[in-house]
Amino acid sequence: MSIFTKITDYLLSAKNELTKVTWPSRQDTFRYSALVIAISVGVAAFFGFLDVGLSRVVTTALANKKVEQTQPAQTPVVPVTTQPASQDTTQPQTIQFDNVTPITTPTDNKAPATDTNKK
Repeated sequence: MSIFTKITDYLLSAKNELTKVTWPSRQDTFRYSALVIAISVGVAAFFGFLDVGLSRVVTTALANKKVEQTQPAQTPVVPVTTQPASQDTTQPQTIQFDNVTPITTPTDNKAPATDTNKK
């Protein structure tokens, strides 16, 4: 059986099946199309109103939140001092680096390096 014979048989059987189909009338097609369009517009309007309403609720809630945050605090703010007043602040503090050990990475297979110049 050749390829052309198979294609011809397929097209003939498809045509035969299409003759068995009950097609809706022009009036039914118009009614169903109008129904689909009306429901689509209704659903779009519902979600549009829902979106606008929720947007206004969120905007109002955020506007009220900003007003609450900008109100002055009831307690006065006291600055925190880090050094007692009796210390002399003219000399900078020094940091001792004598006991610092080097950091090694996890991919480094070697043992931590030791400082050979220690006293």
